[in-house]
Amino acid sequence: MISPKVKAGCGVLTVFGLGFGLGFLCLLFILVRVIPLSEGWKSDRSRDFVADHLADQLKLTDEQRARFRPIVEEALERRWELRRDYLLEDQRLLEEVYFPKLGELLTEPQKDRAKAMLERWRKNQRFKIAPPEASTEDRAG
Repeated sequence: MISPKVKAGCGVLTVFGLGFGLGFLCLLFILVRVIPLSEGWKSDRSRDFVADHLADQLKLTDEQRARFRPIVEEALERRWELRRDYLLEDQRLLEEVYFPKLGELLTEPQKDRAKAMLERWRKNQRFKIAPPEASTEDRAG
C-alpha cells in the first residue's frame, strides 16, 4: 500500500513537472516562431505579423487598419535602413580605423588570427545588413 504522503508528493511533482514542461514549450515557441516574425522586418509575413499584432492590441476598426498598415510598413522600412546604416558604419570603423591601430601592436601570427576573426564577424553580420531572401514559406503565402 502506498502512503497518502507519497501519493500527494507524486501529484505535486507531476503538476510542477507539467507546468515546467509546458512553460518550456511556450518559451521555445516564442523563441522559434514569434521573435523571428516580430524582428524579421523585411519579409511580408513579418510585416503582416507586426501590423496585425499592433492593430489587435489597439483594437482598430477595418477602416483604421487599412490606413494604419502603410504607416507601419514605412516605420519598419525606416528602422531597417537605420539599422543597416549603423551596422555598415560599425563595420567600416572596425576595418578602416581600429583594425589598423591594433595591427601595430600585434605579431604576424596575431594579425593573421585577428584577420580571420574579423572575416568571421563580417560573415555573421551579413544577414543583419542585407535583407533576407524570401523563404519558400513566404512565397507560398
